[in-house]
Amino acid sequence: MLFIVGLWGGVVITYGVSFWYAFKYYQNLENFNDRLAVRWLVAGFALECILFIGRWVTDGYAPLASLDGIFLALSIALALALILGRFKAQVSVLTSLFLPFIFLLACFGLAAGLKPTLLLEPRLMTLGMASHIFFIFLGFAHFTLGFGVGAAFWIQEGQLKQHQIKSWCYRLPALEVLDSLTVYYIGLGFLFWLAGLSLGTYQAFQVFGKMPLGDPKILGSLLVLIIYACFFLLRWGLKMRGRKSMVLVMAGYFLALFTFLGVRIFLTTFHAF
Repeated sequence: MLFIVGLWGGVVITYGVSFWYAFKYYQNLENFNDRLAVRWLVAGFALECILFIGRWVTDGYAPLASLDGIFLALSIALALALILGRFKAQVSVLTSLFLPFIFLLACFGLAAGLKPTLLLEPRLMTLGMASHIFFIFLGFAHFTLGFGVGAAFWIQEGQLKQHQIKSWCYRLPALEVLDSLTVYYIGLGFLFWLAGLSLGTYQAFQVFGKMPLGDPKILGSLLVLIIYACFFLLRWGLKMRGRKSMVLVMAGYFLALFTFLGVRIFLTTFHAF
């Protein structure tokens, strides 16, 4: 237990240092601070992976049945999405904007880990179920960054058209880079989300013998895929660009967010979370 808490503390500290350097970069735009922020981000991600595997080995099942494990997996997914995005495009200021969320997720995970709360029976956490949940988390993380980049595109293009560019907007990359990065994130998110749904379908047939399409989480998840499929169809088939295509990015994300969080609060579902 002390080893796990110590690792959690190391993750929080590492991400905290990364967040600090990212904040310093946002203040003075010095590439040195950005490079340090990315290095500490990668270090925090590596520590989280070690923590995840360590929890899996010590508990005997994937650490996705408890609240702290959920925060851990979400933080890993968001950090991985951010790192993959840096390989696609060196958009330093977006790293500064998204790192606080990773840091906060790690803090929430550490706090939840001090008093573990089970959300799902550990015996139900099979490899297939764990893969289903983690792929959905990966998809949601990429949709989140795609939404953030798409929103930046929306704001910047709107200011350019109105000839009212705010000073902070000069920190953002060119519209072409934002557009390309949005497509990249939504594309990866679509693939991860599809993989998660496919694994979830298999699990549903194993448990229920059928696909419970009446469940609002399943319906919402399928609609998210349809919306993003329309996004790619309009871009590649009808050559739609600009803010019109970003409407679908935002609509898909808000539906994914509601499916991810809102369904448990406002509707009835058999999903544990």
